[in-house]
Amino acid sequence: MSNFTKIVIIILLVMSFFFIKEKYGNNIEHFLSSFDGLPKWEFKTKKEKKQEEVIVKKPVEQHNNNEVKQEKETADIYFLALDANDNGIYKKVQREIPEGESKIDYAIKELLKGPNVIEKAQGAYTEIPKETKLLSLKKDGNKVIINFSSDFQYGGGTDSIYSRMMQLIKTSVNNTKNKKIYLYLDGKQVNIIGGEGIMVTQPLNEKSLEI
Repeated sequence: MSNFTKIVIIILLVMSFFFIKEKYGNNIEHFLSSFDGLPKWEFKTKKEKKQEEVIVKKPVEQHNNNEVKQEKETADIYFLALDANDNGIYKKVQREIPEGESKIDYAIKELLKGPNVIEKAQGAYTEIPKETKLLSLKKDGNKVIINFSSDFQYGGGTDSIYSRMMQLIKTSVNNTKNKKIYLYLDGKQVNIIGGEGIMVTQPLNEKSLEI
């Protein structure tokens, strides 16, 4: 085939393309379907393809922003520890309150248990005697009565008694709101505690042991 023949064929093809476009516009599918025996092609516009893609895509799961995971309430328990300069400090630890448990009840029970293994490894300790038992905890209006066994006041000197009292005061005050806290030992309100007689002002607060 000569170059002249090739050029003529190309020109005819180009002219045929423009003739078909002029007559049928973008509806090439209609033109091709008029010929019997030819395969049926489907021609989709960009808009149609985009709509089809939207349908085919897997729906994205949407989460309700109102369904926020509720954080569990925690109780503040106060133990003792040493700072970098070996000075005694009150170390606060937080523990999740079990469902249905009163905040102050749970806090006092955990205080008597003392620090757990992890807290001990971090230097926490307690001055509250392990023999101490919670005999009762009564809530009456804005009044809370914590009734310990008398073991609470035995063992250790004045500094130890002072420290355990402050552990109790900080723990009880920080786990109640607008409540008056009272300490009882064996059913009797405490006014003096320990062998050396530390004066206790009630209801309990941060200044209850000041002279």
